[in-house]
Amino acid sequence: MRERHARMLDLAVEVMGAEDPEHVWHLLAEELLTALDAELVVLKEEPWTRERGAVVLRSPPARPGHHDDESVRRHIREGYPFAGHYGPGGDMTPQSAARITGARAWRHSATADALHRAFGTRHMLGIPFPGAGPYVSGFVVHRPGRDFSPYDLRYATRVQPLLRAATNHRSLLKALREKASDGDRRRRANRALEAPLTPRELNVLHLLATGLPADAMARRLGISPRTVHKHLHALYRKLGVADRLGAVLRAQDAGLLAAPDDAVAPPGSGVPPSAKE
Repeated sequence: MRERHARMLDLAVEVMGAEDPEHVWHLLAEELLTALDAELVVLKEEPWTRERGAVVLRSPPARPGHHDDESVRRHIREGYPFAGHYGPGGDMTPQSAARITGARAWRHSATADALHRAFGTRHMLGIPFPGAGPYVSGFVVHRPGRDFSPYDLRYATRVQPLLRAATNHRSLLKALREKASDGDRRRRANRALEAPLTPRELNVLHLLATGLPADAMARRLGISPRTVHKHLHALYRKLGVADRLGAVLRAQDAGLLAAPDDAVAPPGSGVPPSAKE
């Protein structure tokens, strides 16, 4: 036990120095596969339903014809029996599927059968993340042969906080990478305009998309309302529009702002009054 926990502590240090989110996932999965003598690791980072949600796997090749079987992925997303066992305010101690449901019930369940056919595994160990909100997230570790032992459960409980911290770090790296990509795309979109917007005009554009009136924009930027209106008129001219709503919609079409669902409502769906000023 002490050796396995020490290895995970060393791994945590390596993870926190990583810059690639996929490298973090590789390190965590390989450690769990080794420490728990497992065949498959599933990471649940986001709310899942039977129909939706990314299934992040780390395992040897699946048996032919089953790895891409949508029914198998639905069983994984459904999270039986962990989705029902772990919940807000409940016991979040790592536990095996057979210990939650009973060995016989688990052995004859549709989930156990589907995963055995796809991956050759018979037992699952859930390592949830405490305090994750109304949805259960965390790791699910699969292996053939015997069920996970009390020794394995103690190890999983000890490394649970480390896994949570490392996964949070991975999520942060992914968000930073996506933000950088969005910034690059928007810079290219601005350069593609016949008359690119200045940095200050871009700031005004982003505030404009939130529906702020000119006075509030002025306070946010530390300039006068009159200067804000000058920037607005420059925006209208460069984007070829006549008003605020037109500027936002044109900027979205040009790739300068996020999609309508993320920024401002489309026409006729309740645009804030200030956006029509």
